[in-house]
Amino acid sequence: MSVVVTKNPSGLKMRFECGEDELTGKLKMRNKTYPNIKADATDEEVHAVGLALSSLQSNNLVEISKIDNSTLSL
Repeated sequence: MSVVVTKNPSGLKMRFECGEDELTGKLKMRNKTYPNIKADATDEEVHAVGLALSSLQSNNLVEISKIDNSTLSL
């Protein structure tokens, strides 16, 4: 039996630097996730959307991630 892979909508996750913790001195980070990105969106397209959305934020962008999601069945 072979496994059938069905691509589901992906997600876009952005990580932002939100200042420094006064007690520990460590950087505070915050994640923002956008679900339901088209499954066939290229990595370049997702990255471009992440950059565009980050320009609307007041915090510094640290990382953009694409979260792929697939269903496996027989």
